[in-house]
Amino acid sequence: MSKRRKIVIIGGGQAGGRAALAARSADPSSDITLIAKESYAPYERPILSKGMLLEEGVKLPYVLDDATAVEQGIQLRLEETVTHIDRPTKMVILESGGKVAYDNLILATGSKLRRISLEGADESAVHYLRSMGDCIKLREQLTPGKRLAVIGGGFIGLEVAATAQKLGCDVTIVEAGKTLLPRIGSPAVSAFVQKYHTDSGVRFLFGVQAGAFKDGGLHLSDGTVLPTDMVLVGIGVDPETALAEAASLNVENGIKTDSFGRTSDPDIFAIGDAVNQMNPAYGRHMRLESWENANVQGDAAGRSAAGQLTEVSTIPWFWSDQGDLNIQILGMLDADRPVVERVSEEGGVTLIQLTANKITGAVTIDQARDMPLLRRMIADPQFHGDEAMFADSDVPLRKIMKSARR
Repeated sequence: MSKRRKIVIIGGGQAGGRAALAARSADPSSDITLIAKESYAPYERPILSKGMLLEEGVKLPYVLDDATAVEQGIQLRLEETVTHIDRPTKMVILESGGKVAYDNLILATGSKLRRISLEGADESAVHYLRSMGDCIKLREQLTPGKRLAVIGGGFIGLEVAATAQKLGCDVTIVEAGKTLLPRIGSPAVSAFVQKYHTDSGVRFLFGVQAGAFKDGGLHLSDGTVLPTDMVLVGIGVDPETALAEAASLNVENGIKTDSFGRTSDPDIFAIGDAVNQMNPAYGRHMRLESWENANVQGDAAGRSAAGQLTEVSTIPWFWSDQGDLNIQILGMLDADRPVVERVSEEGGVTLIQLTANKITGAVTIDQARDMPLLRRMIADPQFHGDEAMFADSDVPLRKIMKSARR
């Protein structure tokens, strides 16, 4: 009788849950154990800054709930912390003192929030948003008339700002840079998004940093004191690599893996926000923090760990819902190069950037119907277009897609 493969997954987020299900699909007889710090079974996190924050009673979108885990024969060990990976003995060591043996290990450790120190801050009024627990704590304080200061003009900050504004809160975003969403690299997108939020009633303060939260106000670097009741900090995340580093795995801007998700130890895979993975579509390593990346890498690593080696080669795609505003980003935009702007009759905007007659990046704002066509064009090796083709907003993208193939 052959030995049953032991697959252990560290991390109970979306990527970890997807990996467990993929591993079970690829190997019906393996022993699969998922270890997570949270008390919740693996779930998708984007809803935390939107629907889950907006109202109570919204169903948490589980990737792998308790009932499915039992049905699939996947052991969930929740509220457990891994302190060490013993590679020579292929053991995972738990804070509780237990040990779990593995043949193949998947690290889905995610990311850790960047935190700031605010002089005089009462922890009960300074919020971060990463988990369901964080969401519940923040939701309890977002009541009509409350004043919220959001530190950081990135996606999380903007999503929470839009939700808080809908709940009747007075919202101000404090951004140290000069524009919103600097990582996108598109001044046009930043301006469009800022106008939407300004029209909704959100205020912005740029080029300042927060230093203290006391006496009912947020004290800023330019001397301004912003009256506020609470603060939401959304200044980004860093890859959670402590376990990988302690296990002497290769870490460089995340846990470094090949295109199959294998780390420098071929029996250990890594996925999700913590990972700097080789992407054959671009010929270089990339660290991507997105809903789709968690799904794609989780599915591939789960199958690979179960014996069906699966490569990941993807064009990055990301989305953000901010109130009634939908933003989708495809590929990689270069901030120093121009984009072609297309405006629909309904007011939606599509931005397209080309290099050597190939689409390299695109953004849709309230124009989601364009994204499936753009995804097909950017992935099609026979597509060769130019800026002039896209400049006329009256020419449908479908017509351009057909006419520009060689």
